[in-house]
Amino acid sequence: MPEAEDQRETNAAGRFDLVVRGGEVFDPDRRVFARADVAVRGGRVVGIAPSLPSGQAAREVDASGKVVCPGLIDSHVHVYPLGHLVGVDPDELASRSGVTAFVDAGSTGALGFIGFRHYVLEPARSHVYALLNVSAIGLAFEGVRGLEVQEHDDLRLLHLTSAVEIVDRNRDRIVGIKVRMYNGLTSLAPVAAGRELADEVGLPLVVHAVQPPPSFRDILPYLRAGDVVTHVFHPGPSAVVRTDGTIRDDYREAKARGVHIDSGSARLFTSFPVIKAALAAGFAPDSISTDLTTVTVDQLTIDLPNTLSKFLALGLSLPEVLYKATLGAAYLLPPEAGRGRLAVGGPADMAVLEVEGGSFQYRDFFGNEVATDKRLACRATILGGEVLARREHTALPYTFIRR
Repeated sequence: MPEAEDQRETNAAGRFDLVVRGGEVFDPDRRVFARADVAVRGGRVVGIAPSLPSGQAAREVDASGKVVCPGLIDSHVHVYPLGHLVGVDPDELASRSGVTAFVDAGSTGALGFIGFRHYVLEPARSHVYALLNVSAIGLAFEGVRGLEVQEHDDLRLLHLTSAVEIVDRNRDRIVGIKVRMYNGLTSLAPVAAGRELADEVGLPLVVHAVQPPPSFRDILPYLRAGDVVTHVFHPGPSAVVRTDGTIRDDYREAKARGVHIDSGSARLFTSFPVIKAALAAGFAPDSISTDLTTVTVDQLTIDLPNTLSKFLALGLSLPEVLYKATLGAAYLLPPEAGRGRLAVGGPADMAVLEVEGGSFQYRDFFGNEVATDKRLACRATILGGEVLARREHTALPYTFIRR
């Protein structure tokens, strides 16, 4: 745990803007906790020490009995409200979840990214990055009741010329290339185009693992070290776990190859029995994410702390789930931004979480249930040294949008 800077120098420059006092501060590098106070000035962390003097801050947050960790990172979410009909407002979500950095998972392709940047990425207070969908239209049709149109139904939309230019002009925000290999898509052309685009622009390729067709065995040849596979805990014939409890060879090969395993814990891609069996077999995700949309923000998924609570109930420890939502989830983000760590000199982005005791029940999309005696709840989100006021989700008043 980094120690406080020299206290005389700190106080000589004026009061702290904020002190988060008395919490169990989580260090994701060592995956340990230590009781400490955290001091903030000018949006940066300027001190972490077992006890900082009182009366030196404009505001204090009492974190006694709570966990203070780096701002959570949701590495798979959809945060283009209005432009993507089921997209969630990132700042609204940040205010109540402890998430301070988001990676939008391909809501937009080349044709929609300019608007996404102008209307969401630049105005957002939270840190929002994006995967560029290999399809030029991205998820423009998703969320409309009765409109069964997908982005790869017309392969002419794999327009790489526009995609390359969009990436080159937006490298500060675009951190990967997304290919949604959805159920029933028989052509491998989208993943081949994604591989070509990712290689040309020098970014990781992020691909769904779903029920066949296509099978994950078909997708695997396109994946290399540093790429990402998400939605790995779905049930069905290509589930990560065989019926005998062993891990399928293609998934083991992907992990051995250096492919990052992301949970992408959306509705039909998350089966509690599959997760539990995979964890028992030693196959844990490298990052835990939500794939959150307006369809799941009020039910099933809710937010990242709720998702982490499920993994706690299914067998991971508290340090493991926090690591997989902080430093483990920063794999796509620019290292110089300091996301995923809480350190002197770094950004003052924090989540204050409480481990609540009680009797809790979770249910997956398929009706499987898991009971637990603890869960994680967000008590405060601190972004750039400011405690965010809680905001609630308000649904769009249109009945044709899928709920």
